[in-house]
Amino acid sequence: MSEPDVKFIDASKWIQLEWYNSGGTRAKRVLQSPDGKEWYFKCSEKKPAKNGKPEKYYKYEFWSEVIAYQLGKQLGLDVLRYDVAVHEGVIGCISPLMINREEEQLVEVGRYMTSLNADFLPEDNSTRNEYTFQLLEQTINEFRLTGYWPFFFRTILFDAIIGNTDRHQENWAFKHNSTFITIWPEHLDQENEEKDQGKQLFFRNIIGTAPIYDNGSSLARELNDVKVDLLLADNKALAKYIDNGSAEMHWEKKKISHFRLIENLLNSPYFEEVKKAASFINLWDDKAIGKIINSVDKDLPSDWLYYCIPGQRKALIIKLLTLRSQKLNALIHDRI
Repeated sequence: MSEPDVKFIDASKWIQLEWYNSGGTRAKRVLQSPDGKEWYFKCSEKKPAKNGKPEKYYKYEFWSEVIAYQLGKQLGLDVLRYDVAVHEGVIGCISPLMINREEEQLVEVGRYMTSLNADFLPEDNSTRNEYTFQLLEQTINEFRLTGYWPFFFRTILFDAIIGNTDRHQENWAFKHNSTFITIWPEHLDQENEEKDQGKQLFFRNIIGTAPIYDNGSSLARELNDVKVDLLLADNKALAKYIDNGSAEMHWEKKKISHFRLIENLLNSPYFEEVKKAASFINLWDDKAIGKIINSVDKDLPSDWLYYCIPGQRKALIIKLLTLRSQKLNALIHDRI
C-alpha cells in the first residue's frame, strides 16, 4: 500500500500572470513556473462578514482538492492533480493547466446549456433551478454527446462520495481543438439544416473531456472544529449530515441530495449506464483510503504546520468517505 505522493511546491518566485486571473472570494491566480509552464493556484475560501454574521474561513479547503485527486487516483478516475503550494506567503493548492493553449480550449458544460435554455442565467442566482439533469439530458441529446454519459455519471457518483456541493455549470468541461474555427450555435432557432451542420462541426471539434476538477467544496470543508467533534460523537447527526448533502444540479427544478439524485438515475432508463460508471467503487479499499487521509499532510514543512489537518477532522473525513461509499454501493447493488 503506497503513500500518497503529495508535493509541496514553493512557488514564491513564480511569475503571476495578471491577465488570466479571476475574482471572487477565493484567491485565484495563474502562475508561470521557471520552465514556462502555467499553473492554477488557489487558496481556501474566505467569506467576508455580512449582515451581522462573522467572517467564515474554510481553512482546510485546499486540502479537499489534494485529497480528491489522491482518492481519484486510488479509484482509477481521471481527476485533476492538485498539490500543496505557497505563493506570496499564502498557502493553497496548485494544479497544472489542463490544456495546451496553442492547440486546445476548454468549453464548460454551461455554455452548451445556456444555448438551449435562455432562462438559465448562471450569473443570476434566481435562475439556479434551471440548472437541472433534464437540461443536461437535453443538451447531450441536442449536441449528440451521448458517448460522454460515462464521464457525467462518474463525476456525479464521485461527487456523492466526497460530498461535493458545487458541481455548477462551469465545473465540468470538454476540450476542443482550437486549431479549427469553432462554429458555436448560439442561436438554435436558425434553419434546421444550418443548425445541424453547425452542431456536427462543433461536435467534431471535441477532443475529449477535461479531468474532474474544482472539488474543493467537499469533505466537510465548511465545518468548524466544534461541529467536527459533534458529528464524530453523534451517529444520527452524522447520518443526517450525509443524507442532507445536496447536489448542485437540480432534478426537475428541485434541489435534492446527492443520493436522491443517484436514486432517480437508477430508477431511470440510464440504470445500466450508471451501474457501469459506478464500477470504480470496486477499487475501494478502506485501509488505502485511510492511509491517504492520515498521511496526506505528513511532508508539510515545519513553517506551515499550522495548516496540518487535525486528527479529529481526518477521522471525520475517513468516516464520511466510508459511509458514503457504503451507501452508494448499497444503492447500486439493491437494483442489480
